[in-house]
Amino acid sequence: MPASTSPPMTEDCRDFVAGVEKRAQDATRRARFLPRKERQAFIYDNTFRNDIEAVAYPLAHVLGRVPDFANPTAYCEKMRGLYLTHPNPLMALAADKVDMHRLCDHLDTPIRPPKLYAAYDDPSALDLTTLPETAMLKVSDGCNMNILHGPGLPITPFAYRFFLWKYWHIEHWRRHGELHYRDIPRRIMLEEALLPIESLTETCFFCAFETPYMLLTKHGYAPTKSYATMGGYLALEERLKPIERASKTKKPTFEEACPAQHRDAMFETARLIGAHLPSSRVDFMFHGDHCYLGEITVSSAAYVMTHETQEQEDLRSNLIDVSRLPDCLASARKIAAALDWPTEPSFGHYAPDDPRLATGGQ
Repeated sequence: MPASTSPPMTEDCRDFVAGVEKRAQDATRRARFLPRKERQAFIYDNTFRNDIEAVAYPLAHVLGRVPDFANPTAYCEKMRGLYLTHPNPLMALAADKVDMHRLCDHLDTPIRPPKLYAAYDDPSALDLTTLPETAMLKVSDGCNMNILHGPGLPITPFAYRFFLWKYWHIEHWRRHGELHYRDIPRRIMLEEALLPIESLTETCFFCAFETPYMLLTKHGYAPTKSYATMGGYLALEERLKPIERASKTKKPTFEEACPAQHRDAMFETARLIGAHLPSSRVDFMFHGDHCYLGEITVSSAAYVMTHETQEQEDLRSNLIDVSRLPDCLASARKIAAALDWPTEPSFGHYAPDDPRLATGGQ
């Protein structure tokens, strides 16, 4: 259950946040004179003095203190720290909405994503007159950046220009300090649309390495929305029930979240993907009698939510056995190499004893 309010900030945290926000305000004022597509990068680069600071800043508001990535006591603190000290190339590959298709092929997952029609490095290369009858158009390196093409909702030239104006300049990794998005090539992709979209439901598997431990159901899709309404959480073990998050809807039963005809395939798919990542959320979409892999998220909610008690934080943090990280990284590098993906991420690579990890990059 997430904390309903953030704790009061310590004096050090107030100083940390004020310093970041002052630099951001100065950079925003100067960026007004830059081309629109250059502003976000300019503001980010002139706000944060290093990656540690960028990763720590969103979390400082939640924790009420300067995050200590050297000795984390909150689950989100521990997981965000992995961006910095244990960069994993599969984090970006799995989150890439294009290359996750290749990952599923390589792992031979029982459940696959909807069909990928095409991907374009240059958005102007997309010819709207050649679109299939129905399709979902997405930006590959971001979140909630998509538009539906289908009967009654065609993507017109104007709609496509507006979509690009709204999203194409955004580098998602700069939004919340989710550094692995930095290594995802930005592409426009066309994927099979599962219609009617209002009928879709979803079950998300939270995994610690290869072990699913929590389910989340989602529903409420609509053509004009890029996201679904969160449903209920369901812990897969009795001991983990204290970390079920609150929901406004009825908690699903296991049978509702995992229909019997897809259950084994869902668990096996989540295990195959999760085995090479310390943490992942594997989303499954139900369309009629069919089940599809929706997406793979390695930083659910950007790791900026906390539990109410330290006991809950410890329970979830203990799911991530740091002694397994070297083996996890080795297997991820092998997969990345096999898929011609860079085996060394551009982010992180801070030594675990770097003193800045304990001070938010100061």
